[in-house]
Amino acid sequence: MIGAAIVSGMVAGLGLTLMVRGLFAAPVRLGDALAALERRDTAGPAATAGGVEGVAGRLQRRLRLPLTARQQQLLLMQGRSVGDFFVEKLVWTGAGVGLPTVWAATQWALGNAVGPAPLAAALIGGTLGYFVADVRLRGGAEQERRAATDGIHTFFDLVVLERLANSSAAQAAANAAAISGAPLFQRIAVGLERARMEQTQPWNELRDVAREWNVPELADFADVMQLEEQGAGLAEVLQARVRELRDAHLNAQRAAAQEASEAMTLWMTIPAMILGLALLIPPLLTLLGT
Repeated sequence: MIGAAIVSGMVAGLGLTLMVRGLFAAPVRLGDALAALERRDTAGPAATAGGVEGVAGRLQRRLRLPLTARQQQLLLMQGRSVGDFFVEKLVWTGAGVGLPTVWAATQWALGNAVGPAPLAAALIGGTLGYFVADVRLRGGAEQERRAATDGIHTFFDLVVLERLANSSAAQAAANAAAISGAPLFQRIAVGLERARMEQTQPWNELRDVAREWNVPELADFADVMQLEEQGAGLAEVLQARVRELRDAHLNAQRAAAQEASEAMTLWMTIPAMILGLALLIPPLLTLLGT
């Protein structure tokens, strides 16, 4: 009872402290908040390079913490930085180590004996927490892949509309990429802008994006656009190719949905089979008993 009262008092004291801090904290002016948002939007990732993410990125490079090419690709697809990824690792590791440590400190403050179990739990929790970010990153790979595929088909439609508005092939691709702020569109826009500054053909940049993001449809699209820019007059071919890519994507989505439905049907039949057995077993036992 005494230990529970002490813990309750600690929690109440923490809540009271937070309430007092919230009452006396200076409110943020609307103008300052909007200015901060504007600076963050215009600066992009460079604005946060000096913060926690920048420190985590420098720590990763100094300690040479492992980062595979697949993880770099997934981070690129999600629009995340290496620093953000290792900040998440640090948070999960700290949670795995901190929770058993807090429990052990609480038991020690209450006068209870603390064995080696909290230390072992902290080591195991810290090790598991370090890899939670990796599991979460891989878990979102398929979702990011579907989002990239949907986004690239939207990009195709926008390019076709720009071409119908008499824009050049390169200008149509640049205008379509500048419409959205999604990571894929930003990557395409950066590649096209680099090609424009270097005065080179932009289609190799699109092929590089297709390889980085694992969207081969973009490489096929770049081939058609390059032929059209060379004067082949393939506007109708371009539209037909876009329709083919979209139909192939829809067919793949239908096949995936059909597989998911079949998998769900299998699990739905199990309760029906159990109910049928529950109805048949009593009469069978009665017949066997007679």
